[in-house]
Amino acid sequence: MVNDKRWQENSDGWVRAMHASNERKQKRMSQQGYKVEIIFTQPLTKGDPANWILKAVSEGKFKENTNHVHATSVSPIDLESDEYKWLRDATN
Repeated sequence: MVNDKRWQENSDGWVRAMHASNERKQKRMSQQGYKVEIIFTQPLTKGDPANWILKAVSEGKFKENTNHVHATSVSPIDLESDEYKWLRDATN
């Protein structure tokens, strides 16, 4: 009788673990990850965007349409380089 009860408890635990695993898998399969790059200019007096970018992307429609912001990356660009000529042209 003790072995039957132990077997049932082990079996129930295995079934719960399998259901939980399946739920995690289904959740992963129902989401898509994206990397979004935003290029912008700002006055030099505004400081480092790394100090406010996470708060900015957590507002409004962005927050309404996403589950979570997992990372942000802020790097300065050389506006004088040929790669960003289009940006110079757009801001003049």
